[in-house]
Amino acid sequence: MINRAVHDIMIGLFVGISMGATGIGAGIISVPLLIHSGLTFKESVSVSMLMQLLPQSILGVRNYWNEIKWNTSIRVISASVIGIYIGSYIIVKNIISQNLIYKILTIILLASSFYFYFNFW
Repeated sequence: MINRAVHDIMIGLFVGISMGATGIGAGIISVPLLIHSGLTFKESVSVSMLMQLLPQSILGVRNYWNEIKWNTSIRVISASVIGIYIGSYIIVKNIISQNLIYKILTIILLASSFYFYFNFW
């Protein structure tokens, strides 16, 4: 079995490459991988949230600097702060069961997969 630290580093590298190349990774890829690695849903989400909090995206932002739509970015980021608070509150306070969250995550992953498959293959 792979050492936990090596496994975590492999997940981080995969998610980082995905985030840098596609903008997708922090949640939609890291959370399922972390759950599969043995973390609970809440633990996986906390790692993903911390990953987004840290300035690891600075190098990626630098590479995409000329493509940034500032007005859109400010609106989306501002609204996401409120949404993140609401979503994390719902989970931490067990307002929605962990089983239902797994089902919602599965639907999101399937819908995303179908979208990319039918629009870009």
